[in-house]
Amino acid sequence: MAQSASILPRVVATICARRGAAVTLGLFAATWSAACGEASGSGGAGAEGQGAGTSSGAGDTGGGGPVTPPPPACEAAAGGATELQAPMLRATLPGSWDENWLASPTLVDIDGDGKLDIVAARHSVLYAYGSDGAPLWQTAWGSSASSSPEHGSTRMWASAVVGDFAGDGSIEIATGSDADGDSGQNIALYDSNGELMPGWPQHFGGAVEVRSIAAADVDGDGVMEILVNHTSSGPVTAVYELDGTVHDNWPQVQPSCDPPPPAEPCWDFGGYNQNIGAGDLDGDGVLDVVSSYDAIGFGIFRGDGTPFPTADGFVDRVVTSVEAYHDLALSQQGYGTGDRSEFTYSPPVIADIDGDGDMEVVLAGDHESSESTDDQGVTVWVLNADMTRPPGWDPPKNTGTPLLYGDVGNNIVITAPSPAVADLDGEPGLEIVVPAYDGKMYAFASNGDLYWTYTFATTASPYTGASEPLIVDLNGDGAPEVLFTTFTSGAPAEPDVAAHLIVLDGGGNEREKIEIFGRGSMAAPAVGDLDGDGRLELVLSLKDALGGGQGGVQIWDLPGASTNCILWGTGRGGPLRQGYVP
Repeated sequence: MAQSASILPRVVATICARRGAAVTLGLFAATWSAACGEASGSGGAGAEGQGAGTSSGAGDTGGGGPVTPPPPACEAAAGGATELQAPMLRATLPGSWDENWLASPTLVDIDGDGKLDIVAARHSVLYAYGSDGAPLWQTAWGSSASSSPEHGSTRMWASAVVGDFAGDGSIEIATGSDADGDSGQNIALYDSNGELMPGWPQHFGGAVEVRSIAAADVDGDGVMEILVNHTSSGPVTAVYELDGTVHDNWPQVQPSCDPPPPAEPCWDFGGYNQNIGAGDLDGDGVLDVVSSYDAIGFGIFRGDGTPFPTADGFVDRVVTSVEAYHDLALSQQGYGTGDRSEFTYSPPVIADIDGDGDMEVVLAGDHESSESTDDQGVTVWVLNADMTRPPGWDPPKNTGTPLLYGDVGNNIVITAPSPAVADLDGEPGLEIVVPAYDGKMYAFASNGDLYWTYTFATTASPYTGASEPLIVDLNGDGAPEVLFTTFTSGAPAEPDVAAHLIVLDGGGNEREKIEIFGRGSMAAPAVGDLDGDGRLELVLSLKDALGGGQGGVQIWDLPGASTNCILWGTGRGGPLRQGYVP
């Protein structure tokens, strides 16, 4: 179902209400009439002048041109707005040759000086830098910084998880890795000095990789637990105490998850891209665990391992048993012929998308069918915790055909459909911004309408992908920008085409496009006020190290950017990597 026609009245009404009857439309200098009736918002151009694809069936998206001007959606900076300015490279920090995978930098005060420090997981080495970029420590995965070799024997795919897990004022750092390393372990917990905590590292599963890790208090005792999801066969989801022991009734799924017959038993299969999250989905004040699978479903569990039930009308009585058919009737009956989704690379987000006071789960799954696992693109889902669908989100929203779905080569992976959520339009509810396999960044309105698209790639070879986006106000006007990096095929430090740091305004219009080193970055950047001056800095962790003693972590200045409006400021939305917007 094409969405461009349905969104136009909403966009027109918003702009008329906020900007007046006659307005000049920013970058494109298009003037709207006094009646605000001459909008041409569908089919607009992206970065390479490519509009969104046309409609091709129920739930498919079409149109989705830029929205200009973007309305304010949060508080303006106390000092007032400035002109949006281009990010400027300040420094590349010291480091070895280690490459980065999908690990976003973490900005947290780990040395207690009141300023944000930088923690960056780069392949086998965990780096910590002070707020000025000076090295604090580094450690190979599974070793303590005080006795670590220069490099380890395994990789860290996901972002480091950093916070005061124990609630005692001290910072802890959790990371996952592949069990193929010398130690055979795949989960580690460090103190703020890079020393392994007692009881760590640990091993979960078989010869598998932990690409999904977060921290959350899921039992309400005031102390956070470590949540993980591993690749391959299950049980794939576990909750660990801070002493390295497994929480009661975990891992899941296990027979205790299964509902009574004739309902289908619980099932799972591992996740391959930061497939764990946490949020309060039942309103009891305690966070629940959301784990997405390389399978046609996902799981929601309470902290004691109890699976969430489904609504009346579903044959499968717990969320973990439901098959993700796009047709709700097929999903309710538990079988059939039709389109469906797997959530192989889909980090879950927990947020109140529709503004009704209840939390929903956001997923960006792989569009397949019951007849073929050939990937048809990304499908964006918003689901209530009982598997019912909010208004506007039945059926889920399909994007375009992948430019490439497979191996890029040279340790470059395809775009991971990692969603970010925030208010972009100043209306109730939250928008969803997500990169897709078709080379477009999509923004969906809270009611399921396509808000805009931006084209970052048009070819399979050379390949260009996009990181998870950030959503932050970069000039203090209260209208947030969308910021992300691209990455490209090619040999290490020898890109086939240039990679970029891209800034869009909240309406999807390109404002800055700056070339970055080598093959760019597959990981979301991070923003924060590193030096305590009230202005934001941007930290990138590039795919490639620069060499000659320079690593792959960079600090960029964001001239004119204040701390007034950081809506999605790092990978998974925050340093605990929960994907949760309370």
